[in-house]
Amino acid sequence: MLSPRLRPLDLPADTNTSYADTVEHHGSLRLTVKALRAMGVSAVVPGSAAGVELAERIAWHLGRPSADPASSPLRYDRGAQATALERAGVPALRGVRSSSLAEALRWADAANLDGYSLAPATVGTPVPAVLCANEREIEAAWPALRRAAARHSGAAQMVLTERVAPRAYVIHSVTAPGPAGLPEHGITDVWSEVRDRDGALDRTDLLDRGQLLTRALSMYVLRVLDVLGVACGPVTCRVVFSEGRGPLLVSALAAPPPLSPADAVMRAAIGADPVARAVDAWLPAPTAEPHSSPLRRRVVRVHLRTAPNALLGRIVRRLPTVAAVSDDLAEGAGTPAVADQSEVVLSSSAPEAVETDYRVLRALERETLARKTAHKRGAPTDHFPTAS
Repeated sequence: MLSPRLRPLDLPADTNTSYADTVEHHGSLRLTVKALRAMGVSAVVPGSAAGVELAERIAWHLGRPSADPASSPLRYDRGAQATALERAGVPALRGVRSSSLAEALRWADAANLDGYSLAPATVGTPVPAVLCANEREIEAAWPALRRAAARHSGAAQMVLTERVAPRAYVIHSVTAPGPAGLPEHGITDVWSEVRDRDGALDRTDLLDRGQLLTRALSMYVLRVLDVLGVACGPVTCRVVFSEGRGPLLVSALAAPPPLSPADAVMRAAIGADPVARAVDAWLPAPTAEPHSSPLRRRVVRVHLRTAPNALLGRIVRRLPTVAAVSDDLAEGAGTPAVADQSEVVLSSSAPEAVETDYRVLRALERETLARKTAHKRGAPTDHFPTAS
């Protein structure tokens, strides 16, 4: 793990106490590699974008499976990724990577597009992209976004791109060395993100691997992984689909995706365990790529917009298709509820049952918000509705 001196200001420290042992990196690669070699480390996995470059350098010196450290930004920097894809002839978003507002404004003036998206260059930074209609809005959003990016990632580079279709797709993949030593990529799951009118994440739907759209997205990502020099381990790609140009990469991060309540549900839905496959990528004999079978169960991750209370949690857990919930909705939860961080996973072999429970969830959420608003105003409230 990074020492506090090297860690970006707003990057949280790893408080996990279940490790068998830890080595803190203080800036000397030689000393860190020496300590890890003495421990017999068999794989080096970055925990976030901040650790990709260091993890690849350590793995390279230890002789473990790794991408080329000289090209590390290709695995975590969206600006470097777009440039590499363009040079390789793979469709990519038009944009510019820079720490200079003046340079970004010059590019926007020359591009003369209908809209723009401004985001930190470092993928995984918990700073949402800002949609801008013109140069004036870019100039207004730039200072605060650049400061936030620097605090979270330690880098002030920004990426300004064309504004594209609002619906995005999240594609998870795992790469492992093949029989000939060359990397072999496998797509584990593909998700479609649906946002509401305000741009907030509404739901994330697991897509059937047999659909034409899913196949097109998967084939595109396989090309992207080759261009980005991915050699081993999991990668999360965010892709948008343009009617005229097809799939376009928004970002890629070569690090394990965050754990989700949907992970356990995935095993029943796709007949494989994505988490286990990510671990197997570093083993001598990785598991075989699962065949492209039809989706066994519909899986939808519903993202709640308001902080739930205990009563809402009890009602939600009784819905027929609820397969998992975030910690703050679990029975006896001691985790404080936070708006926009609560999640309910719906799953069933009957798609219509999932959609019914989705509508019930949103109705319950609206009622919860109405009750909170009425309570603040001192107005009387009716009894909470039941899920039936």
